[in-house]
Amino acid sequence: MNHHDQKDHDGTVYRVMVKMRIHPGMERDFEKTWREVASTIARQPANVGQSLAKSPDEDGVYYIVSDWENEERFHQFEHSAEHAANRMRLDPFRDAAGTSMTPMLVSSRLGERPAPQPGRVRVALYLNEPESDKGSIESAYHQISTTLAGRAGLRGNELLRSLRDPRRYAVLSEWDDLPAYREWERSPEHLPTTSPLARYHDKNLGIFGSYEVVAAY
Repeated sequence: MNHHDQKDHDGTVYRVMVKMRIHPGMERDFEKTWREVASTIARQPANVGQSLAKSPDEDGVYYIVSDWENEERFHQFEHSAEHAANRMRLDPFRDAAGTSMTPMLVSSRLGERPAPQPGRVRVALYLNEPESDKGSIESAYHQISTTLAGRAGLRGNELLRSLRDPRRYAVLSEWDDLPAYREWERSPEHLPTTSPLARYHDKNLGIFGSYEVVAAY
């Protein structure tokens, strides 16, 4: 894990989430190559953390998440020769049609999360806030997070706001492992607790996705 802890002037972190679908049979080599690439990115002063998560439900689908001091420093790296070389190393593994990138600002964080560890599970919930209901998602997020504080198996969660469309949000939660998350998902209090956000589910993005962390820096 990169131990730089600097953030943008307003206390937020610039986060880039890349979804990749890897060609069948190439997952192991992709993970190995990503670790090698990530170890070089971790030496960038502006990078404040990275993780690779694999979907337990969708074959060959991964999420790469990287955090940066601010948007400017990320774009400086994005246009560098090093980034171009990294992309060339990863391109043979990915299905271009199944690749997308989403930039975000981390707008709220519940507690201080430990470094991600392989085997843990991350769940992304996608939300869309109507123009006439500004602030409602953040209010509901805090309400739910207060209720969930101390929940067994929950390592923490974050509310993310899209930089491309400020009406779109994602809640990213991290769990000890898949059984811990499944236990919460099937519990009788799950739906009543999370109901304040139900009407904001972004069905265009599939509402949510769950991913196993397979590597992190």
